[in-house]
Amino acid sequence: FQLVFLEVFAQKGYGITSGDIAEEWVARIPMGFTAEGVALRNIKQGIYPPESGRFGNHMCEWIGAQMRGAVCGAVAPGNPALAAELAFKDGVISHYNTGVLGEVFNAIMVSLAFVEDDMKKILRMAIDMMPEDSMYRSVLEFAWDACEKHGNWRDAWLECDDKYKEYNWIDAIPNAAAEVVSMYFCENDYEKLCTICCMCGLDVDCNVAQVACVLATAQGSSCIDERWSEPFGDHMITYVRGMETVRFKDLARKTHKSILSAWNKLKK
Repeated sequence: FQLVFLEVFAQKGYGITSGDIAEEWVARIPMGFTAEGVALRNIKQGIYPPESGRFGNHMCEWIGAQMRGAVCGAVAPGNPALAAELAFKDGVISHYNTGVLGEVFNAIMVSLAFVEDDMKKILRMAIDMMPEDSMYRSVLEFAWDACEKHGNWRDAWLECDDKYKEYNWIDAIPNAAAEVVSMYFCENDYEKLCTICCMCGLDVDCNVAQVACVLATAQGSSCIDERWSEPFGDHMITYVRGMETVRFKDLARKTHKSILSAWNKLKK
């Protein structure tokens, strides 16, 4: 889904709409699970965003959109407001309410990572940018306060885990708390960040992918030890039509080129 977002962004720039992205989903993504699966079916039936994200979709506040936020921050370097706008447009295709705010939160953090390098500072700044009256903001604040109170990730996480135990393990809410705990205690260390986030459990791969992107954006690829990157090689295989084989260096170049092109269009 992030690959498809980037493809549309390369064509449309910052004028991208939810409808643009939704149509590219249908063209390139054969199937989806949970909320995305419902959204794809809705779009194919002519139900466009934002209705596509909530019509008949009891999974619209799960983690699906939250795990897509990084790319929106990547194309809006140092501009968290713009990153939030892009994430909202993408999020409402398949999600609603806290489900959308999860994507906004992660997009903001990645955007900030271009101009800030301390994970705890980025985390606090991103929390402060979330709507004060939202349920999502209250979860972030609760997790932050638990970190402040306990002084270690394990006890802070256990309090969060108990607080939100009634939620599904792939709901955006408990997974947001896991992100907060891991970023608060990582001490700007990539391996420590990933380890803590994994130890919190829940939707581990989705959470780690997002917070690791924040740190790697701030520090560059040098923060990732070769024992983590070497097994992946130089490419990935996907089920996205027209992007079956994607080389990481090509993806980085395309992202950079798309950002420059989008900014040039704005200047005109």
